[in-house]
Amino acid sequence: MRGKIFPIIVILGFLAFPPASFGMMSSSNYTIYADSVNTGGVFSSAGAYGLEDTMGESPVGFTTSSAYEVRGGYQAMDLGILSLDLSQTNLDLGTASVSQVNAASTTATVTTDSGSGYFLSIGGVSGSSLANVTDGSITAGQEEYGLAVSGPDALFSDDRGVVSGLNLAASTTPVNGSQTILAFKASISDSTSAGSRSQNVVLTASANF
Repeated sequence: MRGKIFPIIVILGFLAFPPASFGMMSSSNYTIYADSVNTGGVFSSAGAYGLEDTMGESPVGFTTSSAYEVRGGYQAMDLGILSLDLSQTNLDLGTASVSQVNAASTTATVTTDSGSGYFLSIGGVSGSSLANVTDGSITAGQEEYGLAVSGPDALFSDDRGVVSGLNLAASTTPVNGSQTILAFKASISDSTSAGSRSQNVVLTASANF
């Protein structure tokens, strides 16, 4: 019987916001990312809701061409929304055996109002692991480690090695709660050295605003 192997994956979610393309006003302590000229406005609130309005702005609305979009008006100056949530941040692949493939999964949920969508990728990897899979399929009896992704935005369905920079999912349009399942898998061979393995994987969601 082979020695016990306990691959434990800790997945951390981070958000990346590429720099905005408009001119900002800033000092050492403050930043005003946009301003407008208008005749009035007020912020109103009641209970759990708030409403911010303006009056007298010109021009307002969206103007588009084949490659660009101009959003006019104070209410169009929102920097945008990008969120990444994980159903599980600690995964335990259990005790490995030459007779089976061990697996554990987490679901990444992304929401963004970016007109060009988003990318979900591996931003960094640290720790120790088994040998990364190279043939697209993790097979019992061979030392291999990797992950597969599934969902409407998944970029591949075979097994890939867990490496920094690997793109996992993407969309070219805004998404609301789009889910991608990340299934981490591991298998060992008769020659795999006994011991424990652990790894930290940083997931990065990025979008352009």
